[in-house]
Amino acid sequence: MGDLDFLNFDSPVEKGPDSKIKILFVDDEISILVALRRLCRNTDWDIYTAESGDEGLAVISEHTIDLVVSDMRMPKMNGAEFLEQVVKQSPSTVRILLTGYSDVAATIAAIDKGKIFCHCTKPWDNDEFREILKEAIASR
Repeated sequence: MGDLDFLNFDSPVEKGPDSKIKILFVDDEISILVALRRLCRNTDWDIYTAESGDEGLAVISEHTIDLVVSDMRMPKMNGAEFLEQVVKQSPSTVRILLTGYSDVAATIAAIDKGKIFCHCTKPWDNDEFREILKEAIASR
């Protein structure tokens, strides 16, 4: 038996006081990703961005993401489909859906399948959206 055999590397790691919250923004519009990154510039959060659901899933497979904010309308994989995959790949990640239109059926599907924390619309109020992000993080 080696010196480190007693350690269980499969157990979840608690965030220490110096660990940063990791947020992933997924949107096919680069201008939206830039705006979301700017919104978080004076925080101590680590921000990741992806331009598609596939890119977002790749980020989640490489990093422990605390919060995902995803656009609804994206090519290939929409936000509901993406968030459904996030639930499977990283169930403890909090999920927010961001939409620029009001397709009620699609939003309900995202709530059901993606188990989202909340739904926000574009355009957003920066102060309100920042508070929503804080609440989502606190809900973990």
